[in-house]
Amino acid sequence: MASSTNSIITRARRVNLAKITCGAVETIPKITHMAFGDQGVDSGGQPLTPTEDQQALHHEVGRYEIASVENPDGVETTNRYTVTIPETDLNGVSISEMALIDGEGVVAAVKNFLPKGKDADVKFTFQFDDEF
Repeated sequence: MASSTNSIITRARRVNLAKITCGAVETIPKITHMAFGDQGVDSGGQPLTPTEDQQALHHEVGRYEIASVENPDGVETTNRYTVTIPETDLNGVSISEMALIDGEGVVAAVKNFLPKGKDADVKFTFQFDDEF
């Protein structure tokens, strides 16, 4: 992930990555979903700093299957996950937090950002870079 105080790979994911690289396990769950929430900011509207022990968003309002994964600009050490929230979903919600969720439902990474208000006639496409 980008170097930012507003995004973090969780401890749970880092433990899985350490286990697979030393051979303690043969597989780890792949990232399957992106979750979205509306409480990723403080009372002043500034993004909260996620913690490595975070196991959920502050207030999840939606979860969507990953639509695509790519390596942006051929960078083999970055996975870019993409999800589109359809026009009919999350209308009126101000999205300010998102998480990558693995196939076992574990939060792998969290990112908080300034609120983005969702209108009924708009699709939102979010990308989340997971950098190694």
